[in-house]
Amino acid sequence: MCGIAGWFSKDIIAESERHSLEKMLHFIRHRGPDGSGSIIDGNAALTHARLSIIDLDKGSQPMLSADGQRWITYNGEIYNYRSLREGLLSRGCNFVSNSDTEVILNLYQAEGIKGFSKLRGMYAFAIWDKRSGKAILARDTIGIKPLFYHISRTGELSFASEAKAIVSREKECADLNINALHLLMNFRYLPSQETLFNNILQLKPGSVLEWKTNGEVRDYNIGAYSEIQIDDPMEALENSIKSHLVADVEVGSFLSGGVDSAAITKIASDNSNSKVRTYTLNVGDDPDEARNAAETAGLFGLENKQSNLDVNIEEVLPKLIWHLEVPKINALQVSENARHASGETKVVLSGMGGDELFYGYNLHSWMHYAQMASHCVPQFLGETISSIGLGAIKHSDLPVWSEQERALRLLPNLKHAPNLYGLFRNIWDSPQLRRVIYGPRVLDAELNDAYGLLSDRWPVNQDSVTSAAMFEWQHKMVNDLLWQEDRCSMAFGLEVRVPFLDPVLKNSLANLHRKELMPFGRKKGLLKKILRETLPNEILNRKKSGFQVDAATFFNENLSSMKNYLLSEEITLSIGLFNPKFIKSLVKLKSSKIHRWHYFMLYMIMMVHLWVDIFEKQKGESFNL
Repeated sequence: MCGIAGWFSKDIIAESERHSLEKMLHFIRHRGPDGSGSIIDGNAALTHARLSIIDLDKGSQPMLSADGQRWITYNGEIYNYRSLREGLLSRGCNFVSNSDTEVILNLYQAEGIKGFSKLRGMYAFAIWDKRSGKAILARDTIGIKPLFYHISRTGELSFASEAKAIVSREKECADLNINALHLLMNFRYLPSQETLFNNILQLKPGSVLEWKTNGEVRDYNIGAYSEIQIDDPMEALENSIKSHLVADVEVGSFLSGGVDSAAITKIASDNSNSKVRTYTLNVGDDPDEARNAAETAGLFGLENKQSNLDVNIEEVLPKLIWHLEVPKINALQVSENARHASGETKVVLSGMGGDELFYGYNLHSWMHYAQMASHCVPQFLGETISSIGLGAIKHSDLPVWSEQERALRLLPNLKHAPNLYGLFRNIWDSPQLRRVIYGPRVLDAELNDAYGLLSDRWPVNQDSVTSAAMFEWQHKMVNDLLWQEDRCSMAFGLEVRVPFLDPVLKNSLANLHRKELMPFGRKKGLLKKILRETLPNEILNRKKSGFQVDAATFFNENLSSMKNYLLSEEITLSIGLFNPKFIKSLVKLKSSKIHRWHYFMLYMIMMVHLWVDIFEKQKGESFNL
C-alpha cells in the first residue's frame, strides 16, 4: 500500500520541475513511510511513497518495465499476482522482481487495458507508455483505493492518491466546490465523482482514463473479474479471506463484537502461519462491545489489544480534516483504531462490506417493513395524515427537520423508494431548508437537487430493499466508508484489507434474491446460516451495534472551546457558507438523541469551517499540519 502522484504534459517536462514533483510527494509521504522515489521521463513526472508489504527488497517505485518502455506508480495489492506471474512467465515475459507491481506492468504489455480485468485486489495506478505517448490511470472495480485527477486548461493531466497533492501544484483547485458541499451536507458524503476541491474529480471505480500527448482523453470500463467462479458463498468467503493473507509481513485484524469481523478473524487465524493479533476500540452503541470482542478473541485463542477513545479532539480534528479532505461523522473512531494498530503491524483485515453484501443494516429492515406497509396503507390516507401532522408542526416549537417531521414525510412516500430511502438517510434538501441553513455564498450558487440526484441514480429493481443496497454499494460504501477507512489508516502507514469486498465472493451471491440473503426480513440471515459451523452461537446471536458515539454528548463534552470559535457569528459570516441564526438555534437545543441530526449538522459545519481554513485560505502553500 502506498501513495502515488504526478502529472503528464503535452510538452517535455524539464528537470527544473522536480521541485514541484517533490512537493506533491511531500503531501502523500505519510501513506508510504518505508521509502520513496520520483522520476521525470519525457512527458511524465511520477512519484511514489512506499509502504513495503510484498517483495520488500525489490518492489521500489516508480518501476520501469524490463524493456525500458513503460513506467508505473501503483498503490494497492493484487492478491492473485503469483498465479498471474506464472502465466506471464510462460508467455515469455521478463521479471526482475517478485512484486505485484511488475505483474501489472507485464500484464499491460501483454494484453493492454483489457488485461486489468484479471486483477483481483485493490488498486489505483498510473502507467506512462513512452512508446505510444500514452498515459493510463486505473482504479479497482469496487473503488477500494482512491485516485484523483485534474485536467488543466493547457491539457496537463495531474493525479494523486490524495487531492491535496494536486492542489499543491494547481493552486486554483483549492477553491471550495459549493455544489459538492451542498451534496455533502445532505448525504454526509460525496455521492459522485466530485470532491470539495474545484475541478478535481475522482476516477470512477472500475474505470480507466487514457490520456495522449495530443490532448485526447478517453474513458474505458475495466471488465468484471471472472477468472475464478465459486458458487458456494461459504467457500467463496473462505477463498477471499485466504487470498487476502498474501503478504511478506504479519497480517492482523480489526475485531468488534459482531459477526463480520469475527468470521474474518477466525478464518484468517485458521489459515495463517502465525496467530492473528486483533485490535479493538472501546466505543459503540453497545456498552458491552469491547467485552464481546475480548470474548470472541478468547474463544479463538487470540490476543486482543484494546484501546479507548481518549484524545484531545480539538488538537486532533484539524489533522483529521487534513487527511480526510472532507468532513466525516465517524472518522475519529476509525482514525484512533488505526493509530493503535499501526504501532504493531502494517496490515489488518476489516469486516467492512459484510453489512452491504448480506443486508445487515437497520436501513434494510426499515425498507423491508416500509415495502410491506406500502401494500396496506392507502396512498390518500398516508398523504392526509402527513398533511395534517406537518400543518400542526408548523405551529409547534420543534426544531427544523425534527424526527417527528421526518416520520410524517415517510407516509406519503411509502411507494416511492428513492424518497423513502432519502428520508431514512436524513436527506433534507428543499428550497425552504436551504434558506434556513445556508449563507449567501451557497444560496448564490447553482446547486444540484439532492433528491433529484438520488432518483437519477436509483437502481431499478422491483424490490426496494435491493435497490437501496445497490445504491449504497455503489455510492455510500465507496465515497463514505472506504474513503474514510483509507485516509484514516494511511495517515498512520497502515494497510486495511476488506475480504467482503471481493469479486469472487460478490459473484457467488449474484443470483440470489434478497429474500434468500435476508430470509423473513432477518438481517444477515444467510451469512449467519453459512457461519454456523465456523462461529459459536454466542457470537451469532449477539445484537448488532454501531461504531459511533452519542452525537450530543460528544459535541457538548469535547468541543466546547472549539465550537465557540468555529461556530461564532463572526467566523460564520466571514466564510459565508452557513446561516448564523440556524447555528444559534441548534446550539440552544438540549442534549438528546432525538436531536442527533442537529448535532451532526453542527459537527459538519465546524469541520467545513476548518476545511476552509486549512485548504481554501492557504491555497496549497503551507497546509501541512
